[in-house]
Amino acid sequence: MKTSYLFPYRLKWVSCVVFILSCILMILKMFVLDSEALELNTRVFAFVSDGQGADLFNGLVYFTWIQDSITDEIGVSLLIISGIIFGFSREKFEDEMVASIRLKSLVSATIASYTLLLLGYLFIYGSIFYNVMIIAMVMQLVIFIILLRINMYRFTKFAPNEE
Repeated sequence: MKTSYLFPYRLKWVSCVVFILSCILMILKMFVLDSEALELNTRVFAFVSDGQGADLFNGLVYFTWIQDSITDEIGVSLLIISGIIFGFSREKFEDEMVASIRLKSLVSATIASYTLLLLGYLFIYGSIFYNVMIIAMVMQLVIFIILLRINMYRFTKFAPNEE
């Protein structure tokens, strides 16, 4: 089956390593480490900022350079890019069954992530909700990868050979 929208198989394991390392790094940064332990402060261009040089009347500045930490941006960018490449790379033997497993995993991940997001929206209040929204950015991708790997493992280990 020709699936032109998938990344090449050779990128799968490199992106897997980067994905796992960036997941660990972001979890450590978010929940374990001191907030200033991994800071990379530099000047960045901001479309909108409520930081330095904010306008007195509305508190926002537009299209300006600010001093900020880019640790979160680097971590989330690595997490999203490597997760997309890992989740949407071809398998060594790609066929209709693998495509069906991929689709089933994607649908299940979408339902699960939006259910968790709705529960978080309904029952989590205050500043901790900011963490829920950060996690929600990558939750569907992470759940999809976990479900895909579990379903692929079940398929390859427990399915009879068709030869």
